[in-house]
Amino acid sequence: MAIEIEGCAVTYYPIPKSGTSSIKYALMRLDGKGAGLSDPENEVHSHLATDWVDPFVPVYDGFGGKFTIVRDPLERLLSAYSSRVLDTNVLKRPSAKKDMLEGFGLSTDPDLETFVFNVEKYSACSWEIRFHVASPRHFIGSSLFLFEHVFRFEEMDKVGEFLSSLRGRPVEMPRLQAARTKVSPSDLSPAALAKAMRFCRYDYAFLVDYYDPGKWGGIPEGDPGETSSLHVNGDPSAFRGGRLVYPRTLRNLRHFLARRSLTRRVEV
Repeated sequence: MAIEIEGCAVTYYPIPKSGTSSIKYALMRLDGKGAGLSDPENEVHSHLATDWVDPFVPVYDGFGGKFTIVRDPLERLLSAYSSRVLDTNVLKRPSAKKDMLEGFGLSTDPDLETFVFNVEKYSACSWEIRFHVASPRHFIGSSLFLFEHVFRFEEMDKVGEFLSSLRGRPVEMPRLQAARTKVSPSDLSPAALAKAMRFCRYDYAFLVDYYDPGKWGGIPEGDPGETSSLHVNGDPSAFRGGRLVYPRTLRNLRHFLARRSLTRRVEV
């Protein structure tokens, strides 16, 4: 969903775990509304929401220069684990589906390896997990070429310079929602790293101009039907023939195209 600030010729499209809290708070301060927040890290999202879009349809709305911030897919996945599981214990909240967790035989306090090997199941059990590990395409659509500005997560200083240039005065960039417990790819076993990279494979393809999976050893070969971040907003609890099946993914794109053309804009 586009976020626009009055008097600021820019439209921001947030992607979870990619600096959204910091950018939203900076935009609210530009709009003169950030000072009244007692808990900016969490309150900004109730004022400026991050919403789903159709991952196969380009985003068209937005009246100012559209910008977004992208992040290395593997690091984003690990950040979702550290911030949602370790720091905030979302799997122990009432919103988590305890019966489903028990049915899958999953812990509400998984270690990193357990989480990575079962990320699709944890996504089925918790909307907060699902929301934070889903593909960037679920939030900004299918084409980065429609954005006037795409910043890397590591370039937050450039985002501050960009916003400052729009307002003609310095814009302070806060550092919100930084994970208290840090995990890194080096914490993964080779098997878990392979699983994580396979899960992120379509995101690396989407962000090919920004991040190279070769930094982490590349994406291993595997089953084309294996779970990816594009699957998690489907129905991860549905079993077909003894395996989890997800609707509307790249592996059934022909069937999707037969039902709805991508050349026609679809209202979401």
